[in-house]
Amino acid sequence: MEGGGTVVAPPETTGSPPSPGVPPIDLSDDHMEELLRFTLSLAASPTADDPHLALSLSPDYCSRLLQPEPSPLSPLPLDGSENTCGGAPPYPLYKRLARAIRRCIHSRSFSRSAGSVVASIPLDESVKMKESDWDALILDKGSELLSMFNAVDFELHVQEPFFSQLRACLKTVEGRCAVGNYNRMVPGSLILFNKCLLLEVQHVNRYSSFSEMLQAETLAKVLPGVATIDDGVQIYRKFYTEEKEMSNGVLAISVSKPTTQPYDSLAKLLSVEGCSLTDAARALSKHVNRSSSGWWGVLSGSESNKNRLALEAVNHLLNNCCWMNVHLIQPHGPVFEIRVPEGFGARWSKDGLKFIGFLEPYTEEGFSKGWKH
Repeated sequence: MEGGGTVVAPPETTGSPPSPGVPPIDLSDDHMEELLRFTLSLAASPTADDPHLALSLSPDYCSRLLQPEPSPLSPLPLDGSENTCGGAPPYPLYKRLARAIRRCIHSRSFSRSAGSVVASIPLDESVKMKESDWDALILDKGSELLSMFNAVDFELHVQEPFFSQLRACLKTVEGRCAVGNYNRMVPGSLILFNKCLLLEVQHVNRYSSFSEMLQAETLAKVLPGVATIDDGVQIYRKFYTEEKEMSNGVLAISVSKPTTQPYDSLAKLLSVEGCSLTDAARALSKHVNRSSSGWWGVLSGSESNKNRLALEAVNHLLNNCCWMNVHLIQPHGPVFEIRVPEGFGARWSKDGLKFIGFLEPYTEEGFSKGWKH
């Protein structure tokens, strides 16, 4: 950290931290990935600091999106490909989701990638109506996010625990050596911390040294948790030489937290209401068009009707099962699997409590063809 919790110093020196980033601050893939990671982290481990985070996804679901590669034996690098039918997606899953969200925001609509399995599934009227609602939500909250990023004046990175203290409004003063773009900060300037936290500059005070700054602004506001001023000065000394400190002076940048935050807008964008499809119904929607013989039947009607049809498909498989087994498969680990004589089947967790998905008959070219046959 630099100055009270800040930019990581270059490894070759302890004296020249980078100047803060300045506009334009675009909503890039990197920004969206970090913003989504942070938002999901808040939902996965909710605290009293974030009682109003409007994310309807369960903590367990958010944790799974953040989960790193489940097996070191089968790493799946993120190669930037947009192919959605090439087998298991790369981990962590939130990175692919972040890119999809960013693409939707910039296109101002819900995107069904051309050539993907999802794009090839016919839509009934209820789904079309939901996509219209999703378009409106993306336009609304996506525009909010773009406006926030367009309004950013400076971009900084801070280390823990200082980032969490800034977010919780425990740390309200950021100390920096008065060099570069730091001298351009004025009351009203908006600073984006760690690509996800927006703070507004209230005032900027200049001091001759970090010691003088810590005495005037107090340790509790600048470096919460640090015991003495001497200890605080030593933290800054890791990033600024005494010569640089004395020749340039020091800035105490007082900040406050605006009510509207990027992670709030993203949480609302992710909290899509009104979908009551079961896991089996969602899985069946991916399979109905894979069999040219129409083995799975037709999936149509209301969500309750789709849930009923999916349950009938599961019951048919169970009643006509001719083969069952428990075996290991990535990324799920041990699974319970059944098959009927025609080769179709279904898969659950080993204990049978969680439905994983339906299965097509095995063929040598099945994977490369997206299991269409």
